Amino acid sequence: MPKPSQIVGIDIGTTKVCALVVRVCDDEPLEVLGLGLATSRGVQRGVITDLDAATEAVASALDKAERLSGYHINSALLGIAGGHITCSQARGSINLPNGGEIGPGEMQRVLTAAREAELPVQREILHVLPRQYVVDGNGGVQDPTGMSGYQLDVDTHVVTAHVGAVQNALKVLSRVGLQADELVLQPLASAHAVLSAAERDLGVVLIDIGGGTTDVAIFIEDAPWHTSVLPLGGNTITNDLAIVLGIPTETAERLKVDVADAAPVPAAVSSALPGTGNSIKVENFEDGGYKTVSRELVHEVTSSRLSEILSMVLAEIRRSGYDDMLPAGAVLTGGGAQLRGATERATAVLGMPVRIGHPVDTTGLSEAVQSPAFATSVGLPIWRARSLTRSSRLRRNPSSRKDPSGRLAGWLREFLP
Repeated sequence: MPKPSQIVGIDIGTTKVCALVVRVCDDEPLEVLGLGLATSRGVQRGVITDLDAATEAVASALDKAERLSGYHINSALLGIAGGHITCSQARGSINLPNGGEIGPGEMQRVLTAAREAELPVQREILHVLPRQYVVDGNGGVQDPTGMSGYQLDVDTHVVTAHVGAVQNALKVLSRVGLQADELVLQPLASAHAVLSAAERDLGVVLIDIGGGTTDVAIFIEDAPWHTSVLPLGGNTITNDLAIVLGIPTETAERLKVDVADAAPVPAAVSSALPGTGNSIKVENFEDGGYKTVSRELVHEVTSSRLSEILSMVLAEIRRSGYDDMLPAGAVLTGGGAQLRGATERATAVLGMPVRIGHPVDTTGLSEAVQSPAFATSVGLPIWRARSLTRSSRLRRNPSSRKDPSGRLAGWLREFLP
């Protein structure tokens, strides 16, 4: 099947729904044709809790994307996250008769074998991603194409989701008249948009701070070795500000965006909000009413909660056992990465180099999606484009035995997300 010229990704987040239409051309940046945004409703911490409200939000974003792109959308990739996501490691093994040569068919068979592990009740597999291949007991093989042996094993990273959460996400797509091309774990999609190949190969942790969750993905040797979804995000900071300061949530969000500074030593930042020195006048619950809040207290509440989120990330990194294998440090993305001082705070808590990850390699309406908040949205079509490229090449060349020199740049590179 030829690669389609348009790919659509839908990111149903806790704070926003994004529908992105892109055009794919070989060896060229993605061209953004249409972008539809809507305030998310019926979603809590990445999980759909109200089908009707979520459907309305997705329908609104979809309509905007169709109008802007002029493209009728009938299927899309769907990003998925939430605390129900789990990851594990699994090994698949197959015999190779008569010391046969290994081609894409054998690699697919061994990956299928890795999927055969018994799943807990009400779980389903989203991804089975190869970490390394083992040929006749010799590990560390990234691409066994063309090698000969009697036994082929593969160590994989397996991502599973709760069946109910998956079904509800698919119901929302069905209600707006869409089929799901694929469900993709959100941090894996984000990684495609913001991580460099060198970072993924060397060892890096992606930290995607969304509204309701914080997603963690560790990449080593150009493969995902660990993924996790933590149940806190940027909305938690907003709620803290609203409670501590006794102000409406909308006012708290504005304070977080315009005033808050999470750096260990906050910089003096001018604000569009009225007030002088350490005092800020903000809207109160009463119509037309204002109250004065402390700028210092805004910083303190913000930095305290962000430190807690990052401490949870650090605990997850250590739990994975790969904390000493991340020389490329951390890449912070998602809406929460835009918080003033987030990089400095993350560096202090994690004890490693940290940079902000912006989506790259887009044209067209590219400025609209260059914010870290669109990492997943941009990453979804990149994931799909690479998957289609891989499938197309496999069909054109079902065996690469005649080209053993294509090892690291060959089929496996395109199989990996």
